[in-house]
Amino acid sequence: MEYLNGISRAMKQAQADNTSESYGYVATQLVQSKNGIRQAIEQATADAVAAIIGKLENHQPLTDAEKQTVKLWVVGDAEGYVKMENNFQDWLKEYRRLLDVIADWEGKTGSVQELVEVHGVIEDAIKVAGAVAHFLEDRERVARCETALSSLNAEDNKFIAGMLKSMLASPGR
Repeated sequence: MEYLNGISRAMKQAQADNTSESYGYVATQLVQSKNGIRQAIEQATADAVAAIIGKLENHQPLTDAEKQTVKLWVVGDAEGYVKMENNFQDWLKEYRRLLDVIADWEGKTGSVQELVEVHGVIEDAIKVAGAVAHFLEDRERVARCETALSSLNAEDNKFIAGMLKSMLASPGR
């Protein structure tokens, strides 16, 4: 797949180098690849979206396939992430472990060494809580979109048509 050209090679190199610079470079490459993929999806479905906008503006009901296309444009990123993410249960387990560690630290005196150690625990907890929150936010976005698309009214149609028009007009977003 053209959007992944060189990505696995760069990832292997970062693994071999084991430096923040190498992993930072890979992160930048991954973001560029992700953006290219999103643009390709939008280009491939732009005509269908234009037709959907027309139907929404004329208060015509959408087919299930058309609703799926709207969902793809509105929350496709979140849906793909939620579907492919496989560490969520591990994060919850780690979150529970860190909760217990932090609870144990609450009774300590707060010596300089203890502060340094608890600082590291807190840093880890911040990252785990952020990963859990990101996953749940995306899952909730998908659910809200599915609920909204299940019962569209004239006001919803107008809003969605406007949003899709805006998205069509800014392909490099």
